[in-house]
Amino acid sequence: MAKKIAVVWASKGGLGDVGKFAASHAALRGSAVELTAVALSEDGAATGVESTEVFPATRAEKLQETLKDVEIKKVNIKSEDAEESLATIFSGVDAVIACPGSRQSGIATTCTIGARKIVAAMKKAKVERLVVLSSFGIGDDYMPSSVLKFFWGFLLRVVWPTMRRDVEGMEKIVKESGLEYLIVRPMGVDPKELPVGSYAILTARGQGSLPLTVAKDDVGLFLLEEAVAPKHTKTGVTIGKDKTATVV
Repeated sequence: MAKKIAVVWASKGGLGDVGKFAASHAALRGSAVELTAVALSEDGAATGVESTEVFPATRAEKLQETLKDVEIKKVNIKSEDAEESLATIFSGVDAVIACPGSRQSGIATTCTIGARKIVAAMKKAKVERLVVLSSFGIGDDYMPSSVLKFFWGFLLRVVWPTMRRDVEGMEKIVKESGLEYLIVRPMGVDPKELPVGSYAILTARGQGSLPLTVAKDDVGLFLLEEAVAPKHTKTGVTIGKDKTATVV
């Protein structure tokens, strides 16, 4: 029986891009996955798929080709009826993948409000499984102490405190939701990083470190796999590039 998966992404920002790739992976699975695609924005019009600015041209074209026949439902995340709209959209799905905001400066902070409305809508629709994209540097990411970790932590605390609070607010809502959640904290989702078709994750301290950047495509693959066949529940993992793999 096909798994019914809803993928929700913010139309702007690198974390939202990961959601688009998760939807792309779902679309490529054909009859094995029944995809419901949802784009969140502040105007209820943009999907982000139409933009090619944040991808190398070949990756953008492949994404657009994969999703060309997928109906992308559009929701204004700040509208009063967003929660009800999402609850209707989620009716009958088995799991939700949520990438509701960004960790980039200059982009609207919608992680917290997105999580609040997504969680409430899931409860109304009686959907239990939530895989949500967060960020390295938030919560316990299991990364060992390093110059990179110190620098990223400094940016989050001092340079981008509003963004940090937005992502932390999202995690708090998810952890207190009572849902069967998984929080996924990626390293840098660099649009120039090419996918390798796999990934590496940290689930506890003492497991080593991860490369600085990871392909958005590969993080999207992990999100989909955890929605379809959960291996980690009510916890968080940090995801990075699989150093043993080669570009696909």
